[in-house]
Amino acid sequence: MTTQTNNRKLLLIALISSLAINLLFIGAIVGRVLNGPPAGPFPNHLGWIVRDLDPAVRQTLAPELQAHAQKVRPVRQEMRLAQRAFHQALLADPLDDVALAAALNDLEQTSSTYQALMHSEMLNIFRKLNPDERARAAKFLRHQDRRRKSKHDNSTATQAKP
Repeated sequence: MTTQTNNRKLLLIALISSLAINLLFIGAIVGRVLNGPPAGPFPNHLGWIVRDLDPAVRQTLAPELQAHAQKVRPVRQEMRLAQRAFHQALLADPLDDVALAAALNDLEQTSSTYQALMHSEMLNIFRKLNPDERARAAKFLRHQDRRRKSKHDNSTATQAKP
């Protein structure tokens, strides 16, 4: 009888452990669905600049990057709206040349405003980095350019095949 009792206790412990682990995973999934992914330490728009820097430098720049992210958020939203308007104008049937040109012009203006804000902040951050840190940022940019070029070359090659 003691073997059966021990087996039941072990089975009960295993079932409770399994239930606890399952509840933990379910809670994590529900939390992720309800709250979205965890926030990164830096905004995506310029976080790449500081990603490979020393923790002390990242800590120094973090408040500035967060403030800039808040400042450009409305412009990014305007750009998304302009992109949607252009997309809708492009898909309109019949095509309205005037509406399409206006949507494209609006997209160009908002993109230009956003890009100017980003370039200004990049200059501001680069001024605060030492030469080695700027070299790391330049290396990252070169790598990104190669990735974009490679991706573009692959998609062009795929499209060219009959």
